[in-house]
Amino acid sequence: MKKSPLRSLCRWSASRSYSVSREELTARRLPPAYDYLHPQPSHLLDLTLSGLFPAAHDTTLPSISQPRRMPAGHHLVYFPAQIPLSQLLPDGTDHLHSPGEPFTRRLWAGGRVRFSGSRNLSLRGDRAVCLETIRDVVVKGKAPDEKVVVRIERRMGAVDEGESDDGVRSRLLPNADEEDLGDASIIEDRNIVFMRGKTPEQVSHDKEHFGMEDRVIRPPAHPEFEHTITPSKALLFRFSALTFNAHGIHLDQSYTRNVEGYRNLLVHGPLTLAVLLRAVGSQGLQIRDIQYRNMAPLYVDEEMRVCGKRQSGDRGVWDVWIVGKTGGLTVRGTVLANGY
Repeated sequence: MKKSPLRSLCRWSASRSYSVSREELTARRLPPAYDYLHPQPSHLLDLTLSGLFPAAHDTTLPSISQPRRMPAGHHLVYFPAQIPLSQLLPDGTDHLHSPGEPFTRRLWAGGRVRFSGSRNLSLRGDRAVCLETIRDVVVKGKAPDEKVVVRIERRMGAVDEGESDDGVRSRLLPNADEEDLGDASIIEDRNIVFMRGKTPEQVSHDKEHFGMEDRVIRPPAHPEFEHTITPSKALLFRFSALTFNAHGIHLDQSYTRNVEGYRNLLVHGPLTLAVLLRAVGSQGLQIRDIQYRNMAPLYVDEEMRVCGKRQSGDRGVWDVWIVGKTGGLTVRGTVLANGY
């Protein structure tokens, strides 16, 4: 059921006054991010992920004279936030979607990606764009433990040289209907959770409980495929570099422990998405849609298992999930795909 904007507004207004209101966030006109879709970033992502899966990978850079279609999930290494270093927030993130103080921490909660089967992006150096819109803002919980969930829609598609921003918006965002893809090749929803900064007492409490899970959610049984991966610091660094992401929780162990209160560096939310899509694609499937939710943190140097199986009675729908070191469910999603 679609959430009522009025309900969201009431929940927001019932909380204490923040530096940025819900109305201001959803009214932000975010700058378009243009890019030229050369094969190199996609190739480097392939090289980064190739060692995590058993299938061999060609280490030769693809030619633009025989361009390949952008693989599912590789949009993540294009269209970075194009803001100066001086405008980054203290934790290394950008300000574009932030509600401001006191919500200085953020985590990637999940999202959805839809792929157009008729307007594929090719990696031959053509100009393309990503249009971002803040679609909704919801406050969950009560002060001082409330969380602000910001849902961002990203529409990606090809553009002509010299095409105006307004012309691009009218094609990729033809109306208010979120189900209308317009001329977009990929539509991604991102759910980002913003939280208050932790007090020294809260960080000390977290440190005393490092390694102790609040709860362990049992994963589904009998996967049809399973890949065991141990994310390294090098993997996290490479993915941060490829995605132009300076968030300290993926790069700075001291910051992660002493400010955010996590026991070690966290695996990126979009990296788990890329891994899920790579695992499903390795089954010979063409992915049309994925919805997923990050349920618990994944940490560097800790084993995780990437799993999936077809839903009973529907060959085109797959359940996918990731199991953490302690055997609990950390990521869960559903994939709609074409294939065998």
